Amino acid sequence: MTNSAYPTLQEIRDTHAWKRDYERYLPLSRFVFRPVGFLLTWFAIRIGLTSEIVSWLSGLIGVVAFLCMASSREQLLPIGLVLLCFFNLLDCVDGSIARAMKTENPYGRFLDSIMYWVDMGFWALVGIMVYRNPGLLYCSDPLGYGPVFWLVVGGLVSYFFVLTGFVEGTFDQCIRDEWDSINEKNNTNVINNDTGDTEQQAFTRKTPPFSVIRVICHNMRVRETHYFLLVLAYWGKAVDILLTAFIFYYLSNTVLLLFIYCRRGRQLRKSNYHLQ
Repeated sequence: MTNSAYPTLQEIRDTHAWKRDYERYLPLSRFVFRPVGFLLTWFAIRIGLTSEIVSWLSGLIGVVAFLCMASSREQLLPIGLVLLCFFNLLDCVDGSIARAMKTENPYGRFLDSIMYWVDMGFWALVGIMVYRNPGLLYCSDPLGYGPVFWLVVGGLVSYFFVLTGFVEGTFDQCIRDEWDSINEKNNTNVINNDTGDTEQQAFTRKTPPFSVIRVICHNMRVRETHYFLLVLAYWGKAVDILLTAFIFYYLSNTVLLLFIYCRRGRQLRKSNYHLQ
């Protein structure tokens, strides 16, 4: 850091270097939200805002955004969309302030984590939005249930979004460490149940650093993409198409992760049995 009491804009960027690989293929974050977030961080530090204050402010912005988007007054919807994007910016800023000012602490991490409530309720909010504003629907009366159909779909998208994260977290808690420790070895001896022979079996397949499918899935999971696609769907009066796409995405994602993680768990159980 320079002799100044405040970090420069470049120093703020440098504290984010550890996350560049993660955001390498996230264009909205890399080229839009992060650059603007660095500028806001620079400004926030100079007016005396702490990371905790910014976290609370982002939560307040999230509440107001939700209220605007849940309103039946369509003129409030653009305000809600803008506030959601501002919420995401502030979520970038609080961590940048903590890293740049070296004030990271458990309380700050706690506040940053609980703001996840916005992500948990986002798709349910979209369902409420189209239920109260049917003009945003391309197909307003699917199966004869009217807008209430999309209200239910929004809730289901939120459910499977949370469930996907829960499945991933459970794998990390219960299986990840042992799985990673075994993967540190190039190969593992596994007994073939049919032949009784010992064969060399790798637990993972190497994948290229850049995969179109992996990049698309990575982008589909982040809120920047959700907000961007919602803005497009709002302008196109086709928010129901967005909800349809994401309920299939998160449902299939949950099923696929369950299959993959259960398979890995069985492989570990089988490996541990034969190593005994």
